[in-house]
Amino acid sequence: MINALKKIIAIKTIANDESSNIQGIELVIDLLKSIGFSISIEGNSSYNQPVIIAKYTNQNSTKKVTLYAHYDVEKIHKADKWDTDPFELIEKNGRYYARGIADNKGILISRIFSLIELQNNNEELPNILWIIQGEEEVAGKTPFEVIPKHIKEFNSKIYVEETGVYQNNVPVIFHLPETTSKPDFIDEMNNSIYEGKAIYANRSLSKFTKCPFLTNIPKNAYYVGFGPNDSSSNIHRANESLSVVNLVKHNDIFKKFIKWINKTEI
Repeated sequence: MINALKKIIAIKTIANDESSNIQGIELVIDLLKSIGFSISIEGNSSYNQPVIIAKYTNQNSTKKVTLYAHYDVEKIHKADKWDTDPFELIEKNGRYYARGIADNKGILISRIFSLIELQNNNEELPNILWIIQGEEEVAGKTPFEVIPKHIKEFNSKIYVEETGVYQNNVPVIFHLPETTSKPDFIDEMNNSIYEGKAIYANRSLSKFTKCPFLTNIPKNAYYVGFGPNDSSSNIHRANESLSVVNLVKHNDIFKKFIKWINKTEI
């Protein structure tokens, strides 16, 4: 996993860098194809950052989940503010430093390897729609043109955010829609992936712009968000970082989540 993370961090998947974006897309789709995902690259992106639509089909299962992520990263605004090369994965003081490590490459690669490891252990995967867009950081139009039809056609009940956070070293589970009571499944999910230790937030992960994923989730479906980011992640700023321990944990947590999907009726 770390070798793949080093490779994707080194690829400058920023707006209008066509060569780098192609490299980033190819790395992601090669990993997903290795475990049986079918892939389409969609959208006429003016930023050279089309949407990756990845689908895993398990004809023996009725379980479904829709995942969201993005492969693009925020550009470097002030290189002199960085203590390390932003496009080299550096580990120091218990954290990984790099542009995109927290938003969203670290979590993306961790989750891909969770699925790879499950399959290598002969664990069943549910039916998965994974939307991995490339215009998150520029708030581009392409995802709004591509995403809705796939969400409608796949028609799952659970939609998973790109990442989530720890608050004072305690994991948070975001959930929607807004409600005066907890969804029936949320405690079971918490017990399954966090041993019941997570706290809840009845909202979405904070977004800097309108999100094509959030805005297209059906009203009768559920949104959840969980992940390894924390208050020191410095997303969109210099010295972006992620706790090594939390990232390693997330690999296992996401495997537990997939196993929970396989046994849950919603």
